[in-house]
Amino acid sequence: MKKKQKRKKMEQNIKDNNLIIKNKNDDIEDTFCYKLFEEQYFDTDKLKELINYVLFNKLDVKEIGILKWIINCVDNCFIYHKDVDDYYRIKNYSKAIENKWDTDWKLKLIDVLEKK
Repeated sequence: MKKKQKRKKMEQNIKDNNLIIKNKNDDIEDTFCYKLFEEQYFDTDKLKELINYVLFNKLDVKEIGILKWIINCVDNCFIYHKDVDDYYRIKNYSKAIENKWDTDWKLKLIDVLEKK
């Protein structure tokens, strides 16, 4: 089975699952994590979608673990981006995006974790 067909099949199997689980799967293209990790693009709209999902849905233990993983990975992406010896670069990086992550978006996600 070709890679694109395989991805489509996986997306169909996961489409009924939630946005957090979709973000954990590296083969699902249209997610915040895929765009950041694979395409090296910080998609603020996808992040806001993920934040809204987290704010308005009850998370189970597995989802909480994935959310912690996502937060850690995003932090690491900013670290890798600034490391001159690392090839990873966020294509649309700006200090404004990083500041918004540190002072707003990340805090909203952490706040959800602290309430669990």
